[in-house]
Amino acid sequence: MAGERSQKRAKDKWKEKKWYRIMAPSQLGGKEIAMAVSTGAEGLNGRIIELPISEFSGNFKKSNAKLRFRIVDTIGTKCTTIFIGHAVNDDYVRRMVRRRKERIDIVKTIKTTDAYEFVLKIVAITDNKLTANKSSELRNKITELVEERTKNMDYFEFARFVMEDESVAEILNGVKDIYPLKKLELRKSVLISTGEKYNFSVPDEKVEEVPAQ
Repeated sequence: MAGERSQKRAKDKWKEKKWYRIMAPSQLGGKEIAMAVSTGAEGLNGRIIELPISEFSGNFKKSNAKLRFRIVDTIGTKCTTIFIGHAVNDDYVRRMVRRRKERIDIVKTIKTTDAYEFVLKIVAITDNKLTANKSSELRNKITELVEERTKNMDYFEFARFVMEDESVAEILNGVKDIYPLKKLELRKSVLISTGEKYNFSVPDEKVEEVPAQ
């Protein structure tokens, strides 16, 4: 009898659950990015959703990177999300570095025009060892190009910036007279502040910006 009651309670709990559609922000297409089952909004709000950029945008050159969204509201059986960053697969970065000679890492805080803040991490790989002066010149130029490109971006423009191939192509083209890089990746972005938009904590991402030389 005890076993039958336990099975009945398990079935009843399952009956209470519903399927919810998780949607991308409308400014990024508003399409369904996942499905989740829950007994209610309290079990969904705050949940982090990850999916490959290639699956989100159809750009299979970005199959080594994932987008991250956070559920911020649930109305009916539809969940709305905000973009909270992206990350390139660590194994992919390690393989990329082994084939080259030198790695340059850059970390910058990006402030959008609508008061969001992101930490953006960039990695550049060279074919040969560089002199200290050449490495510094290259680092400063990449930083300058990123600052110039992002200074007037709003939150959603920045989200598109980290997804697009054109972003990296522009930086590669901008530094070719200093040193023709073979590889550069916008390795990771992390939302660290939403201004006063949302009342929840964001990751405590340590920022170690490299100062201009």
